[in-house]
Amino acid sequence: MKRILVTGGAGFIGSNFVQYILREKQDIELLVNLDLLTYAGNLENLLPVQDDKRYRFVHGDIRDKQLVEDIFAKYEFDTVVHFAAESHVDRSILERAFSSPRTSSARRRFWTPPSGTGSSPRMTSIRASIRTASFISRSRPMRYTAR
Repeated sequence: MKRILVTGGAGFIGSNFVQYILREKQDIELLVNLDLLTYAGNLENLLPVQDDKRYRFVHGDIRDKQLVEDIFAKYEFDTVVHFAAESHVDRSILERAFSSPRTSSARRRFWTPPSGTGSSPRMTSIRASIRTASFISRSRPMRYTAR
């Protein structure tokens, strides 16, 4: 686990994870935190790590397909920890935050091994570089591990 993408890392749980992993794991080369900074995100939660040379913050939406592809290509992550989700049940149901078509599509695109047909070399290399992806939510934790 050396190059990590954390989504939703400015929220309560995500920011505690970011602080913990950077404090406890010296073998982390890079941790990129992608967060939209909605009602739950707060950059003050990350003040303890803001000067850590291994830490980068990207303000953006995980549903922005081009942004996600660009940061995957730029940073070549080997691990993804996904905390970005609406925590209020009402919002999760109304906005389909846990299983939106875009989120599911991105997950399949980046973490499903290529079928061998129709995959671009760029997407194949991104998929091949991801060894572990964890999706954290109160309703259904999921873990994908490369075969």
